[in-house]
This record gives sequence, structure tokens and C-alpha cells, in this order.
Amino acid sequence: MNLQQLRYVLAVAETRSFTRAADGLFVVQSALSQQVRKLESELGVQIFNRTTRSVSLTPAGESLVPLLRQVIAGVDQIIVDAQALRGTVTGRLTVGMMEIPSESLDMAALMAMFHARYPDVSVTLRSGGSDLLVQATRDRKLDVAIVGSNVARSGDQISFDHLFSESLVAVLSMQHLLAARPSVSLGELAELPFIDFPPGYGLRHETDRGFAGIQRRVAFEVTRVDEVIHFVCEGLGVALLPESVARNRAQTNASLVLIPVQGAVLRREVHLVAPQAALRSAATNAFIDCVHEHIARKATA
Repeated sequence: MNLQQLRYVLAVAETRSFTRAADGLFVVQSALSQQVRKLESELGVQIFNRTTRSVSLTPAGESLVPLLRQVIAGVDQIIVDAQALRGTVTGRLTVGMMEIPSESLDMAALMAMFHARYPDVSVTLRSGGSDLLVQATRDRKLDVAIVGSNVARSGDQISFDHLFSESLVAVLSMQHLLAARPSVSLGELAELPFIDFPPGYGLRHETDRGFAGIQRRVAFEVTRVDEVIHFVCEGLGVALLPESVARNRAQTNASLVLIPVQGAVLRREVHLVAPQAALRSAATNAFIDCVHEHIARKATA
């Protein structure tokens, strides 16, 4: 029995697929399957039910998986403690990132700072919606993540650290009937087709919160700011975007109009989510320090 086998079993249990588990771990599926069978043989129990269409845990597997998670978490903690004792910052760091334009947070500049200080840390970036990234951090698949929503649970083993916030503005096409207005209300916007991010994305949390109790129609869901801009320019609807992002795009696109929303407090909140301090690696703590320094520099620039 070895740790690699345990990690393979957990990956299959989480994805319910040998193929997806192998892809996520960057290994050949046949090798992963062989190691899982080897562990089952050594333990004398079958962990997975396998059919041509699905993979599921057996009753024995349901009992063993929580224990395997404890073992892996314990080993990860040993690595964290050993790094702290050595006073070194090495290893791997997996960072989750919602889509956040450089106007709000320049990820390339942040990574340049981090790499210059800690060249022995290998970094992997993962993208996705805020809810997905929060859960991945909770499951220890990510070391740290930058997200747009705060959905901490009571007794959670992860912490949320507020980084910054900024106002949202309405973004319309120059040809829109409301384009000449000095401001618009939520009620007026609610009557228009909306271009928004899918549920689970941080910005969608904020717009849904702003329209609480007011019915609106989301006509198009996209996952990138550039797609929002293109759809607005084509007259397909209106959108709410962070003011810094919207102004930057409007400077290079004369067909965009930005209008404040009257009588509403609409803001995009950005947080850093990570395991509680005692569970963080030295690399995670170093990255968090760099994030705060980068944001402080941007605020005073």
C-alpha cells in the first residue's frame, strides 16, 4: 500500500470515473486502474462497483473513503509542519482563480512577484466559478483561491479574507434606448434582457443579490468578460460589470455606454479563500502575503 494508491482511490471516488480521475491526475487510465485493483487485492475488499457505464462505491468503499481522506490529510499536514520547521518554501502550489481582468487584479504581475521570491515553488492555476473554487479549496484540491463570493460555512476548515470591492455599473450599447440616460433604476434594468455569468460565479451572486425581490430575465449566460462585452455591443442585452473593468473596455470601444444604477448598492466583492492557518503550507502562506502586498501597491499607485 502506498500514498499514490490512496490518492487514486479518492480521485475515482470523487469523480465517479476512472477516466476523469486519470485526466485530473495526469496519469494513464490503465496505470491508475491497475493500482486501484492492486490496493483492493491487498486490502481484501472491493472498493468500487464497475460497469461499462458507471463507477460507484461499494459499501466497503463507502466506509473506507473517509478513512483514506484522513490519512491523506494527515500526510499533507506532516509536509506543512516539516516545511515550517525547515523555514523553507518549496514544493507545489495550486491556485484557483475566477475570471478576473487585470484592471482589478494583475495575475501575471502577482505571479512574477511570487516567482522572483520563491523560484523553487511550482505553481498550477485552475479556473472556474467561485462556488466551484470554494468547494475545491474545502476539499483540499486547491491550496488557495481568489473568488468573488463569501459563502463560508459555520465550523468550516477554510477562511475567507476580503481583498477588495468595487461598484458595478450598467453596460449598454450606444444604440440602446437608455444610452442617453444619466442613470437607470433596477426596475428599468429588470425589464431588459440580461447578459450575465452562470449561477455559481461570483459576479452572478452579486447581481442576483442586487435584484433580490425583483424579477429579471437572464437571456444569455457566458463565462468571460470579453463575451459579455461582445454580446452587449451586438445589442443582445445589458450587463452589470465592475466599474474599473467596464471603463477600461469603454476606452477602447466607443459603442459601449456606462450608466450608474440609481437607488441600489451593487458591488463586486473579492475574497481570498484558503485552509485555516494551521493547515496551510509554507508556499500557501507566502502566496497570501504576496497577494496582499500586490493589492496594497495597486491601491497606492
